Amino acid sequence: MLALSAMPDTVSDSPRNVFALPLPPRRDEISEPITEQLVQAMPSVYSAREDLFLEGDESSHILEVVEGVICAYRLLPDGHRHVVSFYFPGDLIGYCSPSTQTFSAQALTKVRVRRIPRHLLNQLIETRPQFARRLLKLAADELTMTREHMLCLAAKSAEARMAVFLLALARRNRETGADPTRVDLAMTRVDIGDYLGLTIETVSRTFSKLKRAGIIALPRTTTVLIRDAAALHEMAQG
Repeated sequence: MLALSAMPDTVSDSPRNVFALPLPPRRDEISEPITEQLVQAMPSVYSAREDLFLEGDESSHILEVVEGVICAYRLLPDGHRHVVSFYFPGDLIGYCSPSTQTFSAQALTKVRVRRIPRHLLNQLIETRPQFARRLLKLAADELTMTREHMLCLAAKSAEARMAVFLLALARRNRETGADPTRVDLAMTRVDIGDYLGLTIETVSRTFSKLKRAGIIALPRTTTVLIRDAAALHEMAQG
């Protein structure tokens, strides 16, 4: 999940690899080996713009993102869409939904996910204290990210929201060993607007404004080059 925070390193949003396969065997495991079940969980493949599940669907599995980027969203009563978050390789989706999905999930690119049965997750929590602690840390981080997202939408200008968004993607690149000055966007301007609470026109104008100021370069619509990170950080505080 993307950590939308203006403060660097508030929450790590790098891939978490919560399951960390292969898991070490336990002598007291009697019935179905948990490790074997995880290994045999073959990835499901989804095409770009294909829904993985819809709000209200039964939450019988959690999903671990193996490849690609996923957009979590809700449709509001007035018909508008609100993007809740973006999920990247290593992230888990749906573990906080006990019985039904509380949002819909759509692939932004070609996506591969592992579908982990919820009963297996419960087994891991009950038998692996280390795993339970990691999952609790993940849930706490996601709660922090959600709070930061809400504060960003409520209190920041369009320029500040965009700056925070780009810095979050740059930080994720740095933590995964990619170039933090080059942000390749899997999401469209509409996706970004629905995430930041902006219209597509405002998103486009804000990108153009940052480009004219020399803070970013836009060699193509899906690529952002960060030219002045210090200015972007300063803008993110506004």
